Amino acid sequence: MQYGAEIIPYKRIKNTKEKQIKEEQSSRKLIIKAGTLFFLCFFISRTMIINNTAPFGIAFLLVILMKEDNKISLLSAFGSLLGYITMQNQVKDINMYFVLVPLLTFVSMVLGDTVESKLKKAVLAITVTISIFAYSILINQYGFSVSLISTFTNIFCIFPIYFILHISNSCFEELKTKHLFSNEEIICMSLLFSAVVAGTWGIKIFNISLTNILALAVVIMFSYISGSAIGATSGIAMGAIIGMSNEYLLLYVTVLGICGLVAGAFKDAGRIFVSLAFLVTFAIVKVYMSTSNMAMLNSFIIIEGILSVGIFLIVPNNMYERISAEINSEKKKQSLDRNYLNNIRNMYLGRLDNFSDVLTNMSKILINLVDNDKLALQSKSSALVENLASRVCNDCNTNCICWAREHHVTYSAFAELIENEQKKINKFPFELERKCLRKGALIRNVEDVVNKHIISEMWRTRLSEGRELLASQINNMAQSVQELVKDFNEDIKVDGEVERDIIKLFDKNDIEYDDVFSIEDKKGRLIIRISSSEYASIDMYGKKVLPIINEAVGKNMVINDDACYINPENNKCTIVLEEAPRFKVVTHVAKASKEGFNIHGDSFSFGKYANGNYMMLISDGMGSGPQAGRESEAAVELIEKFTHAGFSKTTAINTVNSIMTLKFCEEEKFSTVDLSSIDLYTGEVDFMKVGAVASFIKSDDTIDIIKSKSLPIGVLDKADIERHKKSVSHGDLVVMVSDGVLDVEPSGRVDWILDYMIRNDDANIGDLAEGIIEEAKKISKNKVKDDMTVLVSKVYNLYS
Repeated sequence: MQYGAEIIPYKRIKNTKEKQIKEEQSSRKLIIKAGTLFFLCFFISRTMIINNTAPFGIAFLLVILMKEDNKISLLSAFGSLLGYITMQNQVKDINMYFVLVPLLTFVSMVLGDTVESKLKKAVLAITVTISIFAYSILINQYGFSVSLISTFTNIFCIFPIYFILHISNSCFEELKTKHLFSNEEIICMSLLFSAVVAGTWGIKIFNISLTNILALAVVIMFSYISGSAIGATSGIAMGAIIGMSNEYLLLYVTVLGICGLVAGAFKDAGRIFVSLAFLVTFAIVKVYMSTSNMAMLNSFIIIEGILSVGIFLIVPNNMYERISAEINSEKKKQSLDRNYLNNIRNMYLGRLDNFSDVLTNMSKILINLVDNDKLALQSKSSALVENLASRVCNDCNTNCICWAREHHVTYSAFAELIENEQKKINKFPFELERKCLRKGALIRNVEDVVNKHIISEMWRTRLSEGRELLASQINNMAQSVQELVKDFNEDIKVDGEVERDIIKLFDKNDIEYDDVFSIEDKKGRLIIRISSSEYASIDMYGKKVLPIINEAVGKNMVINDDACYINPENNKCTIVLEEAPRFKVVTHVAKASKEGFNIHGDSFSFGKYANGNYMMLISDGMGSGPQAGRESEAAVELIEKFTHAGFSKTTAINTVNSIMTLKFCEEEKFSTVDLSSIDLYTGEVDFMKVGAVASFIKSDDTIDIIKSKSLPIGVLDKADIERHKKSVSHGDLVVMVSDGVLDVEPSGRVDWILDYMIRNDDANIGDLAEGIIEEAKKISKNKVKDDMTVLVSKVYNLYS
């Protein structure tokens, strides 16, 4: 063994790498933050007010010293000091600032984070006050009263600016949080921008002022993001701070304020219109001011306005959207509400997901029990031998010979005897014939043991098959729940702008309402939900409310088929409006029952369902009469309920398949499903066939046949769904039939239906459906051998 060897503990490389990445990201953020504060302190310290003092730098440095650690504070102080150095010939009492910056930084670092915030703030305020007073007495050599007045003048400039910048800095820290910004807070944030822009004064390139370009650009950005009110206010604030640095206060306030006001009015028209409005306003104000004040000629030039608009247009629109989503309280509230709804939805979806896992685990447990039954078969033969031996051989005198010295031979002979009995072979084993003294008792008992074993195995087999079937169906239910979770996970967009437009028009037209809710579904279609305690009549909504909704959204809306739901508890009426569909479908049905039966074995359904779909459905129960009718009716009713509740058609059919298969009775469990769904907005037809016969689409002079070779519902563990997608247009016919109609032709040919549809091209859908039934009866010589059902649907384009 080597002594003194270093034993290095085991470390997870993955965790170490993740930790390194996080540390690198944290360091990068810290560097960016420090650099940003350095430049902010540099430019803000260059900002002056009318009496040639520069309190902004000291005020902002106090904000940094109260918030940040020593390293960032030290770097920020260096930025402030550097800014004051560049203002050495412009600022009055510049040496006072040279003293204040390092002194405040030193005091802050000495106090550190150990002292309470209020105490630290008080110490720094006293330090500022004493330093200014001492400077006035010692350096400026003012008298006591004059020094006192000078001190209070500086203090009254620094501390109000400190509180404004403190609020502004706090607002910036609230970005990307759930804080909703008020207009006052946005204005405070614009003041910080104004102080930074004002600090760029004196920088000119080819006689073009950088300060003017940045000021105009910031104002037009605020106008575009937040509208006229914030745009005008930020323009006035920007003009006031920049104007205090020179003698043109009124000029800057007027130009920037008016430009911000006008540009914000065109906010909803887009960036191009905002830019044009800003430039035109800037040009008009410049011309007007130039005629009355020559200073305007030197303060602003047209190229500065053009360059500021260029900066505004260069910034990507998604950047403005992100900023607007942060500082616009209404948009942010909608986003937060949407996040809350998503969190609640995800919570319940998680429960559904867990329920699906429970069903899956139940299925696996039942499958394992079936496997255990199969493994148990290996020990059954020895149990039969032991049972037979205990009945016959226990009190036999030769037991010690047969089951001791000749155990193996005796055991094999007993096994052969049991096997012969099971196979009904009338043969007694030679070994037992040679030595067994109780042959008669052995023969009688082996018959009884085998009979009981056969009965037991029959029950065991049925139980095992039942478990296997139940496991399969529970697994199908788990998959259906999983599909449901997937459907609910589809993102739904809340349309706040439409809500605002509707509310404005409602208020304008004195329409009473309690709530307006607007969303776009996963297909991008608008859905509006309105609740009101004033209107409890569908006619009132149709005559008074619907035209206003159409004006607000710019689309044709219709009232949902569910009409008006009145809550009996509060007597509020809730109505749902959706986009008007492009197509309308009319359906007629004809049927004939099998001879000798009054009850029809086929079931059908048709009508408009969720998501703007028109569904037609035929289910043919195996056989005829009441039993087949109950089977098909159950299938149709379940599919109707599932689709009306918003489930996908595939989920509905698979779930119905699982439920129908659980009946455990062979003669009750098979039904066919023939489902077609027309999207009333696009004209797309989705045929879903489970054991169903052919369907037909007649379009002008052509007939399209949709065939299927799938098995009926309930035969397989999962429904054998065969899908076909087609398209229909104005005047097209969709014909669906049950197998009783096509079975009149022994070979199952469909030519006679095609011929009949071509011959009766001008017939209405009612006559066509009845005519197909009559033609089928004619072919079968008026003998209805199976239930017949025909659904004929005609498609109309409402805008053709």
